[in-house]
Amino acid sequence: MAKDTIGQPLPPIPSGFQMPFYYGSLTNCEVIYLVDPAATARFLNGTGLAPAIFNGKACASYNYQLYTAQFPGGAAITQEIELNIVAYPVELAAITAQVTFEQFVAGDDQSKLLGHHRVWVPCDSDLAIKAGKELFGEPKFKTSFTVSIPSLNAPPSQLWNIQCNDPAKPDSAFIFRCQANVEGLPLSASNPSPYTEWGKVEGRLIGCRWNILSPFQTYSVPAAKKAVQLTFGSSSHPMRKDIEELIGTTAASVVRTYQSPPAAIQARAWYPVRGVGK
Repeated sequence: MAKDTIGQPLPPIPSGFQMPFYYGSLTNCEVIYLVDPAATARFLNGTGLAPAIFNGKACASYNYQLYTAQFPGGAAITQEIELNIVAYPVELAAITAQVTFEQFVAGDDQSKLLGHHRVWVPCDSDLAIKAGKELFGEPKFKTSFTVSIPSLNAPPSQLWNIQCNDPAKPDSAFIFRCQANVEGLPLSASNPSPYTEWGKVEGRLIGCRWNILSPFQTYSVPAAKKAVQLTFGSSSHPMRKDIEELIGTTAASVVRTYQSPPAAIQARAWYPVRGVGK
């Protein structure tokens, strides 16, 4: 029998999980920054990854996710935030697409090797934390969030308020808070999907794809406009120190948002006949 000579075996799927994972709905808000490459060095050391460099700057981001999933026993609702550095495998540098920052944001990296190295992933779901750690090597921890985001079930708004709370003292301390007002910002559609997500399992670099099935709303933030306010809280969790070290006072460059369309709509009541009960 001929011996297979191409490729490598896939990482095993731990017991109790099934892949792929299907989202029932997704709301996503991603804020992207161009930062000093030196700020990324500590977080990428020993990962096998190098930071993507755009005109002398590295790229960091965080994205808030609110998603649902349907299981045999019902539905699950999850919130999480990824604090990311855009990076690529050093060994694959020769085949990584060379794109500008604007091209990367638009989704033009068709090598899909410029992916997210997760620095931290706070999450409010035990199942999602377990899956993230065991399947994808994510540095997840459990906490809560305080948010006010645009919704079709509320008056029209373009304001995203996202707060990541301290795990031990959620009522009195927070890790960071973001307020993004995208009203009036230059808008375009973009197709970053599939996102590439980097992780490590048992010391080995792994990658996976995250497919978003519609375009993003992508807002460019002019240098003179303070559309995004990032505030660091008093939490003692190490993510608090790390996000300030990575982003600090750097102004946001881009905000990308995505909200999956409704699956069904319940309309208001109406009177079919004159009078009451007639």
